[in-house]
Amino acid sequence: QIRPWDQELVPLAEQISQWRAEYSAAISAEITATCAQFLPEFELRFSFQRGWDKESDYAELLERNFERDRALTYTASGPHKADFRIRAEGTPVEDLLSRGQLKLLMCALRLAQGEFLTSQSGRRCIYLIDDFASELDESRRRLLADRLKATQAQVFVSAISAGHVIDMTDEKGKMFRVEQGKIAVQPED
Repeated sequence: QIRPWDQELVPLAEQISQWRAEYSAAISAEITATCAQFLPEFELRFSFQRGWDKESDYAELLERNFERDRALTYTASGPHKADFRIRAEGTPVEDLLSRGQLKLLMCALRLAQGEFLTSQSGRRCIYLIDDFASELDESRRRLLADRLKATQAQVFVSAISAGHVIDMTDEKGKMFRVEQGKIAVQPED
């Protein structure tokens, strides 16, 4: 019953993998530039892993691993196992960067994706950042705030303290407070 589905899966998996590889190549320059701005102290390398060995034919791999996958009750390789790997100085970033640096890296990746999307579609993204100040020192918060403002996109951030997002506000911005479950507009000083 499962093998006929593999015949359907293989061409679709290969197409998805091709699209992802093309996207990764297209966005690579934007990611590199944005990450260099946020984490100039690291030489970062990015790679796309398609979810199965690049030397293997996916149909043959599924056939070869059929019994193992059936015992596992899931397919152990394929586009659902694809990954975007990032290394700093040759080491996986999760093993080298601090939590704050990882947060900044993730923000840089989202900003790069947003800038790429804007360049392709002409439409700006909306950015949502929960607990803006968490893990970031004042200079990193300012850097992120400045870069977000430069996108001219709509940005929603949450923070424990209004002082943590002061760099985000401008004449167009509004700040809201949540107190005891009620939302109120923060008065301008």
